Amino acid sequence: MSDTEETQLPTPVIVEYDPVTGVPAEFNEFLPKDCDEYKRWKAAQAGPEALAGLTLKDKDGNEIEKQLPGGKVKKKQKAQVVLESHTRNKKKCVTTVTGLEGFGVKLSEAAKLFGKKFACGASVVKNATGTEQIDMQGEFVDKLAELVIKTYGSSHKIGKGDVFFIQDKRKVAFFDEESGEDE
Repeated sequence: MSDTEETQLPTPVIVEYDPVTGVPAEFNEFLPKDCDEYKRWKAAQAGPEALAGLTLKDKDGNEIEKQLPGGKVKKKQKAQVVLESHTRNKKKCVTTVTGLEGFGVKLSEAAKLFGKKFACGASVVKNATGTEQIDMQGEFVDKLAELVIKTYGSSHKIGKGDVFFIQDKRKVAFFDEESGEDE
């Protein structure tokens, strides 16, 4: 070979993968019709509204919240009401209620009800994770659990098994399952 004669190397082909299915775009229509990737791709073709309504389900029919690396799946957690009481400035007590929005309760209305019922200040605030919670001035965990069940139990389907409280940095069921009594 001479110096003037250069060897032409073939240019590499750049394959773009579909963000919805994870396969090259031209293979989407050949995916099995019953797999989740195909269903998501068809929903994306219909529009973003159809894609938002699509949920993943495991073999038992339970909704999957997130797929973790390695193929492990994280199941969607059941909604629960968590009550917590802690002191502020070594003498003031604050009661916190989280999880009511998971049952469809409007937090502003619930805070207003709690404030009137217990004659205290109650407001909706954002916590460190970015979700909203109700903070109340005073120690009301025992009375508050009963009020939540009485007020929202039938209308929002909050049962005694859905109410928990934080004790020694652990989440504990507030109502004893066998007897229905509080601890």
